[in-house]
Amino acid sequence: MKKTLLLLALVLGYSNVNAQCTPDVLYQDSLFGIWPDTIQNLPSCNIGLNYHAELTIKTPSTLIEAAAGDSSMTSFDTLGSTFQIADWPVDSMSLVQVSGLPNGLNLNCVSSSCVLDGNLLTCVSVDGVTSDPVGIYPIVILIDIYTHGILDLGIIQYPIATSLYDATGSYESITGYEIIVTSATTVEVINSNEFTLLQNNPNPSNGNTEIKFNTPISGNVTFTLVDMFGKLIYSESIQTVSGMNTLKLTNSLSAGIYTYSVNNNNVLLSKQMIITQ
Repeated sequence: MKKTLLLLALVLGYSNVNAQCTPDVLYQDSLFGIWPDTIQNLPSCNIGLNYHAELTIKTPSTLIEAAAGDSSMTSFDTLGSTFQIADWPVDSMSLVQVSGLPNGLNLNCVSSSCVLDGNLLTCVSVDGVTSDPVGIYPIVILIDIYTHGILDLGIIQYPIATSLYDATGSYESITGYEIIVTSATTVEVINSNEFTLLQNNPNPSNGNTEIKFNTPISGNVTFTLVDMFGKLIYSESIQTVSGMNTLKLTNSLSAGIYTYSVNNNNVLLSKQMIITQ
């Protein structure tokens, strides 16, 4: 089955704690789906602060619904014949493995077994506190989906109960969801007697962001921007004023993690920022 058609399997969290969430009834009569989707994605997580995110899920009722109407995804060959199983029900889905979540965060199901029935409106929550460093944490989910039906072999009606793994020999790998870990504070205390660098704002950004730093005396400061591979992307000598200085960054940068630094020839200060475009 299509990988993208099983994104709703995110509900199958690797936790025995019941999710504290409420599904959005707006999607009660929808076909299968998960909201927010991978484009909007999960909200960012601040280091050291409690994190809570909720997702609403509507599971499919049949295999053809799970395949978004694509009949090529709901047939298989066996015993020398091709069988259509589009109307077979989705009985349930179960978690095999969830990886990539920042340490301290858990994906919690509405039931302790983390198994969901088909044609169900439900929700899942991601909760916890992480101390992992700033970065983008892609989530990879392996799931299995269960179904049953009757194979019409002419003179024999053969009942089958099977799963995705039993039928294909592999689990479904779900990618596209991610959590961005950022600095825990959006307001930082500046000591006017110290050379101090603040976290850029907004962070993450699409490349348009502000960087502020405090310097006790006016003078020249060198600003540099380095990508995750250590390549120098940008460098500028800045004439500062005593107190808070603001640098507006409008560079067209590729998505990734960058390190920005200010150097007053005595002290080098650095922080990381995330570009998500």
